[in-house]
Amino acid sequence: MAALAADEDNAEEAVRWAKRALAADPRAASAYYTLGRVHQAEGRLEEAAANYRDSITLDSEQAGAHNNLGCVLQMQGRLDEAIESFRRALALDPALPQANQNLASITRDRAALEAAVAGYRRRARANPADAHVWNDLGNVYREIGQPAEAMACFAEALSRAPDFAQAHYSRGQTALLLGDFAAGWEDHEWRWKVKGLKLDMPDFPQPLWGGGALPAGTLLLHAEQGLGDTIQFARYARLAARRCRGVVLQCQPQLAGLLRTMPGPSLVVPQGDALPAFDAHLPLMSLPWIFRTTPENIPWDGPYLFADQGRVERWRGKLTRDARIHVGVVWAGRPQQSDDRKRSTRLATLAALAQPGVALYSLQWGEAAAQAATPPPGMRITGFGDEIRDFSETAALLGCLDVVVTVDTAMAHLAGAMGVPAWVLLAQAPEWRWLLERHDSPWYPTMRLFRQDTDGDWSGPVRRIADALAGLKP
Repeated sequence: MAALAADEDNAEEAVRWAKRALAADPRAASAYYTLGRVHQAEGRLEEAAANYRDSITLDSEQAGAHNNLGCVLQMQGRLDEAIESFRRALALDPALPQANQNLASITRDRAALEAAVAGYRRRARANPADAHVWNDLGNVYREIGQPAEAMACFAEALSRAPDFAQAHYSRGQTALLLGDFAAGWEDHEWRWKVKGLKLDMPDFPQPLWGGGALPAGTLLLHAEQGLGDTIQFARYARLAARRCRGVVLQCQPQLAGLLRTMPGPSLVVPQGDALPAFDAHLPLMSLPWIFRTTPENIPWDGPYLFADQGRVERWRGKLTRDARIHVGVVWAGRPQQSDDRKRSTRLATLAALAQPGVALYSLQWGEAAAQAATPPPGMRITGFGDEIRDFSETAALLGCLDVVVTVDTAMAHLAGAMGVPAWVLLAQAPEWRWLLERHDSPWYPTMRLFRQDTDGDWSGPVRRIADALAGLKP
């Protein structure tokens, strides 16, 4: 009964039945497993992990429990432990499609992805009415670079369950990847109902803005996801300001100083600070939907983020001004992000960028920044340690550089929004915003995209960037 209630997303009933089961038999492994499912769906990750571990302690042969524990660990950023859990699941059930898919999402193991496809297809044939299986199969198809097949799977899922939020969201991400922005933005609005995203719409009494004129009113725009998302979509504040008396932009504290340089908002407020009065609100990532954005009409009136010139001049004094090309480098994102190993690499991977006439500077943050102290043979790279304290300081350093070479992180968006040439290393199956096959970005005119030829292999794009650097003149 607990498992059935969990299947129907009835958390209260699932917990009630699971507790009754444990009262009758404290060694009921399946009851702990169901509690883990409920707590995982609610984003209570510590409790979910404890539930799955209790279940595994009582019955270590549960492939599903090992897999789900791996999912929770992955969401906590404990990727090595997650890999171990997925591998334990596959040792018990080598064909388990979820574990193959989850393992591949971290390790980029092509064989595991193909095994996941085969497993989900078997399940779909056995139970074609299961919308979750079709959605999972579609997500794997997208990962292996078959978006058309993915879209067909999402259509199958939604034909069985028209209000299945995860399938709408998955279909929206894939439509955006394919450049079908009209359909993509529509489905993207389902993100608030996807529990796994852990997004919470603020509970404001004011209404959501529908795009109409507010000649006497103030609009609040609020950041909702990552730093790069905020930078990318902050550009819409200028468009919104044309329809409203005033625009207040609420953002992550580390971006507030930088976003105060942009046109559009009358006020920028860090998250956690008190908000002024406002008449309507909207999440930043809903603005492309409001403005009916297509790849052809993405708003761009020139750079919209600017470095403080006093800071720029201070950085110029720190850099060696000579005839070389001055290149900033970022090779890793935040390791806690669930798909970080898809986008990140090591400094040694970029060894080919070290060449005569090129001066390399580390823009890397976090633990990976330490790699600049021991670069690969033949590479000289200057690091600045704690001198790069925030995004405003980073922007000032970017204002002194000729090119930024970066993996898919917020640095790509910062350089693009400033109009600094940004060369971005992308996975073979990239995030939706980079579209397919293009070597440019409609979001940022000064950006070039260098894509993997083979999943997980950075040698091709790194070689092409090295060749492009060799062709530059200072």
